[in-house]
Amino acid sequence: MSSNRSGAQRRQGRPPEQKFFSGLWKPLGFRSAALELPGLSVRLDGMDDVWHAAFLHRYRGYARDTTSDPAPCTLMLSTSRAQLDYFIEPPAAGVVEYNPVFLEVEPEAAATGHHRVRVSTYSLAASFSTRGGRGQALLSQGEYEPVERAAENVLRVAIAWLASARGGLLIHSASIVKDGRAYLFFGQSGSGKSTLSERSRRGHVVSDDLTLILPDEGGRLEVVGAPFRGTYEGGKPVFGRYPVAAGFRLRKAGPGEPAAVEPMEPGNAMADAIANLPFVVDQLGADPSLFARVEKALAAFPIHALRFRMEDDSYWDAIESAGI
Repeated sequence: MSSNRSGAQRRQGRPPEQKFFSGLWKPLGFRSAALELPGLSVRLDGMDDVWHAAFLHRYRGYARDTTSDPAPCTLMLSTSRAQLDYFIEPPAAGVVEYNPVFLEVEPEAAATGHHRVRVSTYSLAASFSTRGGRGQALLSQGEYEPVERAAENVLRVAIAWLASARGGLLIHSASIVKDGRAYLFFGQSGSGKSTLSERSRRGHVVSDDLTLILPDEGGRLEVVGAPFRGTYEGGKPVFGRYPVAAGFRLRKAGPGEPAAVEPMEPGNAMADAIANLPFVVDQLGADPSLFARVEKALAAFPIHALRFRMEDDSYWDAIESAGI
């Protein structure tokens, strides 16, 4: 267990072994709902009424009730109740920690490029293949973590790995659509993604936290509207697909400094972008084929540094002046 300046703890651990998911578990209910994004979809079967209603509300605009119309999706997770209190024991009273997500990934048959992914939160564990098809999700008995929050973490992991297997990315990045094209603004927590999004008076904010990128039929990368919006609440949700114009590594301008687009050495640009691939970045060193796919995706659009002012959206003027 480790901590940072905020005092929050970060734990390490492993999800349940694959054989755990092959048990005969009881479904929670008989409802079904799907998160349907252009080019990628995840369906949850066996939901109870309460979770089903909460899911449709949380992802409204992106979700569909599939109880009476269980159309095939990229990934279909059968949900059941496991006979244990938690997959990850909650922290002791008074202990603050990052919401833990334990992940283990194993390559499937050689040369396929696909992986078996197992993931667990406090209350939910799942196992699935990046090929898609049928997987399993198990909800524990304990009530420490609301099922909606647990499901969100598992969905993010699933989307990240399904996207990667298809030549795309789930990147820790703000994204804004302007004049029909999408711009990415990435950096670690505290780099200014939310502030930059709030200050924008031009374009439509897709997200200030996580951005989904998928290739179109011709291989061109596009930002896909998704519900992983972070804290941004201004403007309407963005749907559809938009070609990626450029990515920017955020740097806050100092007092009196103007907004400016600055060049980045390609190796540094690639490294900074890779560092912002949640759930996937820690697995890259063990699988050269996975690294190659990620590198190919990030090389498909230009990446610059962007020095931006916290007070306004003059960064758009800098981007336009740079001809991007």
